[in-house]
Amino acid sequence: MLTITGTEFVVTVTNSMHMTNQVLLQASTPLRERAAMILVNAMKPLYFYMRRDRKVWSVTQEELGQMPTGTLGKDLYNFLNANGLTLMPRAEFHDVHHVLFRFGTTMQDETTIQFVSLGNGRYTIPHIITNIVSVVFYPEHWGMYMDAFKLGRSANKFHDWDFETMLRIQTTEVRRMIGI
Repeated sequence: MLTITGTEFVVTVTNSMHMTNQVLLQASTPLRERAAMILVNAMKPLYFYMRRDRKVWSVTQEELGQMPTGTLGKDLYNFLNANGLTLMPRAEFHDVHHVLFRFGTTMQDETTIQFVSLGNGRYTIPHIITNIVSVVFYPEHWGMYMDAFKLGRSANKFHDWDFETMLRIQTTEVRRMIGI
C-alpha cells in the first residue's frame, strides 16, 4: 500500500508471515530512488513466500549481542544496531552478507550486494529481477556491479551456507573460508 501525505510517501508491505514493513520516503528523495524502494518493497512478499520453508534462526538479536567480540554473531549484531535494523526471519543470511562483504545499507550497497550473490550462483526469481531492476535504474553503477559479480564468482560457494552455525566463528575466519 502506498500512502502519500504532503511531502512524505509511506510504502507499507505485509508479507505472508503478517510482518509489516514500512518505508518512509521524503518528497525530496529522487524519483528513481522512490520508485526503486517501492519496487523492492513490493517484491518482499514474493521473497518471503519463496523462503516460507526455510528455518528461522533460533538465536535472537539480543543473543548475538552477547557473543564474543570479532565473531560473526557479534559483528552481525553491531551491523544491525548501527543501522537500526532487526533480523529478518528466514532472510538472516542477507545481513550476514552485508557484514562479510562490508556493504552498508544505501540503495547503492543493497543493489551491489545482490551481484555478489548472483556471481556466486544464487539464481532465484526475485534475485534475478532485483539485478535486472538494478541495472535499469542504476546503469552508472555497472562497473561496481561487474566487480561485485566477479567477487562472488571467484569466492568459494557460500550462497547456500547455514550461517547460523558459524555465528561463534571469527568474522575474519569466515571471510577466509569464503575466500575474500
